[in-house]
Amino acid sequence: MDDQKFLLLVARKLSGEATKVDIKEITVFFEMDKMYKEKFDLLKTHWENKTNVRTDIDAALEKIILRIEKDRDQSNKEDMLITKETSGIRRFLVLLSRVAAVLLVCVISAYFIYKNNKPDTARDVSAVKTSDWQIQQTDKGAKSTVFLQDGTRVILNADSKITFQKNFSGNTREVYLSGEAFFDVAHNADMPFIIHTDKMNIKVLGTEFNVKSYPEDSTYETTLIRGSIEVTLKDRPSDRIILKPKEKLIVANISFEKVPDSHESLPSLPSQLSITGLHYVSKTDSAIAETSWVENTLVFQDESFANLATDMERKYAVNIHFSNELIKNNRFTGIFKEETIREALNALQLTEKFNYKIKKKEVYIF
Repeated sequence: MDDQKFLLLVARKLSGEATKVDIKEITVFFEMDKMYKEKFDLLKTHWENKTNVRTDIDAALEKIILRIEKDRDQSNKEDMLITKETSGIRRFLVLLSRVAAVLLVCVISAYFIYKNNKPDTARDVSAVKTSDWQIQQTDKGAKSTVFLQDGTRVILNADSKITFQKNFSGNTREVYLSGEAFFDVAHNADMPFIIHTDKMNIKVLGTEFNVKSYPEDSTYETTLIRGSIEVTLKDRPSDRIILKPKEKLIVANISFEKVPDSHESLPSLPSQLSITGLHYVSKTDSAIAETSWVENTLVFQDESFANLATDMERKYAVNIHFSNELIKNNRFTGIFKEETIREALNALQLTEKFNYKIKKKEVYIF
């Protein structure tokens, strides 16, 4: 056993990561030499006061040395012992400072990892451990189903991400969504369920609804199937919008307007919004266009080619490029379910004239 092994064990114990085996090994060090106990006490003191940053390490070392010298007799033999122990302690503290630096780097790294993955919200979640948050993400052309700890079922559409706590705590159940998801929320009147997006927050006790919140889309949508939800917009915090079953809220995604030839941005007017009814595939079909993606179906009604192309990119995991703006304005109505990307484009060609080329995952429309 050596000092490096001892320092590693102590670092684990002070950080709360020590196993029963680690603690037993530390006890063995204490029994071998009482100096290890003194080193442990010094390290513990340093750890408990780690926020008190000292800029003069040499001064701190001298204070410790002077304290040791006062506690010892000044005989030649003991002076030699003091010199030996002083040298050992100095080496130990230098090594300790290196360990502390490593620990500090680990703490800072963990903080920035958490900060980069932490949901964007005004609520203070700094006290929540990184391990308490989980992220589920889908690629283009893929979907996934997530069952949360409270029994809530979330179906995540393509190119989407949801961030949630492994175990809900407090008075609310909160998740963070970028993209599109269908929620079947478990009822809990004492613990409301809240979905945070870039544009709006949605509060619910228990219901089924769809949220479409892709940052690159021109609108955000919330579609209520059953139950009741309350929506608040981040740029209109005083407004509370209550949706009834079979209603859809559409919010314009225009938070900022770029100033020409400038890196600055100016805030726009409060978001424009509208509430409409749901769109059904047909009068005799109960399928709802807004949630058709859950059944791997893409339903579009009088949709511009530009918006339809965005949905097709997500469904078929491709990138679609237009040769000119006029083609983007073409409008289509239809349903795609089991069609390939080529079959879908061929079907669209029956309505509007255009050509296309496919090179692997790139689709060129001209």
